[in-house]
Amino acid sequence: MGDINLYQYTISPFSEKLRRVLVHKGLKWNPIECHYEDKTNLLEVTGGKWTRVPVLEWNGEVVWNSADIIKWIDRKVPARRAIPEGMLGLCEVIDQWADNTLFTPILLLVIPDFLAAAGDAKLTANREKLIGMSAAQMRAGAAAYHEQLVLYARMIDTQLQGKDFFLGGGFTMADASLYHPFFFLALDSRNFEAVRDFKNLMRWYERVRDLK
Repeated sequence: MGDINLYQYTISPFSEKLRRVLVHKGLKWNPIECHYEDKTNLLEVTGGKWTRVPVLEWNGEVVWNSADIIKWIDRKVPARRAIPEGMLGLCEVIDQWADNTLFTPILLLVIPDFLAAAGDAKLTANREKLIGMSAAQMRAGAAAYHEQLVLYARMIDTQLQGKDFFLGGGFTMADASLYHPFFFLALDSRNFEAVRDFKNLMRWYERVRDLK
């Protein structure tokens, strides 16, 4: 069926969302690392239409936006579906919530220390501009972000009671969508401690992380 080329950042949670689905489907891919400033390869592959990861290229077809790629992959490779019959709308709602609500406090908790450790003034300026806040402003709101994270983690933990995966049954797009913020949170061991006591969530997190 040809090679799958995945334009990504290794630590990008949105790239990881897609990677979990590719692993679930047993698909191999060529990772093509992108750069936060130099968008040349992304512009080339998308014909100048898109500059964010992930972008997937397969047999001359190019798709971008993590959720759209997952839906496209599910149509192209229907075996081991990530979106169960009749569940597309629910998966899309969960995906939007994970991207725009769950991920926000995690991003604002993790990024300041990540930027400090990187020691790259250009990267710091780039991320602060993209987020619309300085690292100092993010740190100032840490207590509120931590509170939000714990609230959301408790909600997910409750839903996972007695379940291997979020919707019950097997792995779905909902699991990939909810997993990616915790993948990013795990880059910061100190802040990851906030969710370790949620046993259902942790079992699920490790199950999704270790998909084969």
